[in-house]
Amino acid sequence: MQGRGAPEDLRALMGTLALAADTTQVLDLDDIHRPRTALKASMELAARAWGADRTWFLVNGSSCGNLAMILATVGPGQEILVPRAAHRSVHGALVLSGARPVYLESPLDDEMGVHHPVEPEALARALEAHPQARAVFFTSVTPYGAAAAVEDLVALGRQRGLPVLVDEAWGPHLVFHPDLPTSALTAGADLVVHSAHKLLSALSQASMMHQSGHRVDPARVELALRMLQSTSPNCLLVASLDSARRQVALQGTRDWQRALDLAGATREALARVPGLRCPGPDRCARYDRTRLVVSALALGYTGVDLERHLRDHEAIQVEMSDLRNIVVLVTPAHQSRDLERLVGALARLPRRQGPARVPSLAATFPPPEQAMTPREAFYASTCVIPISQAPGRICAEFLTPYPPGIPLLCPGEVFCAGHVDHLARALAAGIPLEGPADPTLQTVRVVADPP
Repeated sequence: MQGRGAPEDLRALMGTLALAADTTQVLDLDDIHRPRTALKASMELAARAWGADRTWFLVNGSSCGNLAMILATVGPGQEILVPRAAHRSVHGALVLSGARPVYLESPLDDEMGVHHPVEPEALARALEAHPQARAVFFTSVTPYGAAAAVEDLVALGRQRGLPVLVDEAWGPHLVFHPDLPTSALTAGADLVVHSAHKLLSALSQASMMHQSGHRVDPARVELALRMLQSTSPNCLLVASLDSARRQVALQGTRDWQRALDLAGATREALARVPGLRCPGPDRCARYDRTRLVVSALALGYTGVDLERHLRDHEAIQVEMSDLRNIVVLVTPAHQSRDLERLVGALARLPRRQGPARVPSLAATFPPPEQAMTPREAFYASTCVIPISQAPGRICAEFLTPYPPGIPLLCPGEVFCAGHVDHLARALAAGIPLEGPADPTLQTVRVVADPP
């Protein structure tokens, strides 16, 4: 209807121009699933900007891209090498594809309470132990700014002739500045997903997927995308992708230099505030320095507490928080005054009585035992039980702190007492958990006992 007949409150919120542009693939407007004119040219320009052979625009977010990459490369029963510490969309793709995951070790940084990207040595061991694997998948950059050794990981996959798939949702800007970590596209990965809405100027849900080389059949990718993406894509999302592409292609180096300078100055200022820690660059060799991770545990604040304080008392919204940290994104959209305001708010943070006590992830959450594949457990007969009875039972749902969206337990993994305790602590601390049928976690869904 292009806004005609829209209620006045929606007109006031969005404006008549945006509503008028809310259309889909009418005659001569082009179709995201069969691009022939303007959309085809836009995607070709994006491929050129990122150094890819081919680019697809995504309107269902990078989750859609992760699903499509896996569905296009592996099928039921086939092995894929993938980090256990991957976004929930990757684990969802394992359910849909029926692929058998071979989980790669991800180094645990217990000071930050997060997993860093897979290291080449871990991938080399897995490739040696699983010669039948059909694809390699890894994440770079993490939400906390840690980047993988992409050149080495891609080279290992290439040596075995395997397609290399990369969730680089948090790194759409990497190719546009030499002081940022190397992009997986630059390293020659076969398929790479970027969230253009996370650090570029596209609207939420707007992402891209890029292809280099010919190890993956693009027709398979397009078939997967046709199944996963809406048949009525919003033109505002598509237009925002092209606009974000143009902006970063024309002025990306200049803009991201300014963001790097702002982030560096802010990190130095925060380092002078007693009781604050800014882990990140000191914890891993390859790091996106536009990311600020801040911990105020010594002042008595968990990451969730700190996020709430900044929002409620300082009108500052950060990107995300967890039990230990907040994460702040510094982008070309920010000015010096924005970061100075953040530093001032953290400098006057009231000290609480005693440091905040948070559990050690290594001590309280042992790596889950995999008893079934995610697909087997998802489609198995299930039952609901009190969570106190869960140890020893096979999980049948995703238990995912969001953000960052990495499941603590996936379908097919076995509960232990440590998992139950950690989940209770996370819930009590205010960490939102997505996936469980019972959001209070009084009960959980498990695989029913065999008859």
